[in-house]
Amino acid sequence: MRNMNRKKTILIGLSCFISLAIASGYLLKIRSLRNEIVNINKSARILTAAISMKIGDKLTQDALELTLIPVVHLPRRVILAEDIDLILDRPLMHPIPKGDPVLWTDLPEGPRINYPSERIKPGYRAIALPADETSTLTHLLTPGDRVDLVWTRINGTSNTIINSLIVESVTVLAVGNKFSPEEFISSESNFPSSITLLVRPDQALAINYALQVGEISLLARTRSDLSISNKHSKDNSATIPAAGEKL
Repeated sequence: MRNMNRKKTILIGLSCFISLAIASGYLLKIRSLRNEIVNINKSARILTAAISMKIGDKLTQDALELTLIPVVHLPRRVILAEDIDLILDRPLMHPIPKGDPVLWTDLPEGPRINYPSERIKPGYRAIALPADETSTLTHLLTPGDRVDLVWTRINGTSNTIINSLIVESVTVLAVGNKFSPEEFISSESNFPSSITLLVRPDQALAINYALQVGEISLLARTRSDLSISNKHSKDNSATIPAAGEKL
């Protein structure tokens, strides 16, 4: 009798375990289907061959074209349109028929080129700013956007707030750890902790100094606006009212 009860308990335990395993499998399947449904209408811009290319041919803008494909069907090795500057003038190690996507593995140093640090252009540096909803516009910016930087500090001797435009039209390299708009938009990650900008060394020094002795705010502009003012704006100042003084 005791053995019968023991067997019955084991069978019930096994049944519960199998039921949980099946339920977990269904939940994973449902989650996967939900992600596909969410992304089914999202598209990514990838680079494809505008002409047939053979081994040794160099990639040029005339040889490439943009193609939209659903995010759910996006192969991991394809090259996004935003990465075109990383691959121009590089030779192919595999032939690519007309209309086929260009892959990182088609390039001799393809996997290396795709490293985050390889996205830094020669002569430029990457500098990160703490992410903030208001001062760094984290809710608005995506990789590839362009921004101006305003430096705000207090002049202790004259008791004034001073604003200066110190850098103009620099590129947002990354938002958090996302380096492309498609990757950023399709991500469900938490609030990013930083905004990374692509700047010249002299600009990096100015930004770093401004961070130490004041605050930096970003001004967003359209990606196509590459204009630079003749000179950075003169300092705009305002006197800080004393305690109890009317504004």
